[in-house]
Amino acid sequence: MTEVDGWKYKGMFHDGEAYVCSSFVAAVWKAAGIFGDNYINAVEFSPKDVYQIDIFNKTWQPPQVCVDADPEGATQGYCQLMGKYRLNFPGYSTIPLYAHMNDHCVSLAPDFIRPDGC
Repeated sequence: MTEVDGWKYKGMFHDGEAYVCSSFVAAVWKAAGIFGDNYINAVEFSPKDVYQIDIFNKTWQPPQVCVDADPEGATQGYCQLMGKYRLNFPGYSTIPLYAHMNDHCVSLAPDFIRPDGC
């Protein structure tokens, strides 16, 4: 069952709309108009969906501070300035945006594997 943006929840620890970090990011992008006219349910976005959606500028040239801090990441189009562990984003910016994205695609933690065609 597809969860729909705007559903209200009532419970012991929460009243109102519920967003985890990835769906909050997708909701901000949706409110900013990044998805254009495509109908998107932000609450259906997993962390992997957020970085795999093809909306990032892949020709971006990182500033020298990014290259110094994370030479490998800088060559892949993103910049990690700090942290003990290096973050990896397999499939970064590779899935084209489409209406109802993730509404009918299963994905289970921890790997959030997308079936073919999703």
